[in-house]
Amino acid sequence: MIAHHSLGVVALALLISSGCDSAFILDSNGSIQVAISTRGQDLDPDGYSLTVDGRQAYVLPAAGSLVLQLDRGDHTVLVGGLSDNCTVDGPNPRSVVVGGDGAVSVSFTVVCARATTGGFKVVVSTSGASADLDGYELFVAGAQESVNIPPNASEIFLDLTPGVHLITLKGVAEGCALVGGNPRRATLIAGKTVTVRLDVSCGGGNGA
Repeated sequence: MIAHHSLGVVALALLISSGCDSAFILDSNGSIQVAISTRGQDLDPDGYSLTVDGRQAYVLPAAGSLVLQLDRGDHTVLVGGLSDNCTVDGPNPRSVVVGGDGAVSVSFTVVCARATTGGFKVVVSTSGASADLDGYELFVAGAQESVNIPPNASEIFLDLTPGVHLITLKGVAEGCALVGGNPRRATLIAGKTVTVRLDVSCGGGNGA
């Protein structure tokens, strides 16, 4: 829950500065530091929004700092208001725990593709009693190179030609399988970053 007096603090604490990074620092009473950075091309021109616990939204400039005060306990922080060609790398929202002392750090990275091309955010999740713990090799047709990805993680591929692409997971262990088939067909739209979810189920079936 956001303290009742926090709105006045937020209004006074929004500072604009130069550059592509924004930092959000909760004072020592809150013991949390949240940071955001942006990379890529055709960056989001109007900045972002920051939502805390799904109820309170704050304006998040492309560069600047914001001071918040939160009650102790569990909170969620969500970055929104992104352009279609931009996406958050990794989980969004993020969970944080505000304690009585010490500092908790949470960071977001926003990645933007060129508006004339597009991107994929590939989210891999693995479930089952015999989950593949060493991860996979992830291929996206049209990308310059493959990447190694943990069993539960995400990866962003930028500047791809619009159209249909094949997305492939290699190194899937025996007894595990990519739900829906491997490779997966996904359509890319110019100026957008399309999220593709790859769910690997272990405990039955044959690996790819």
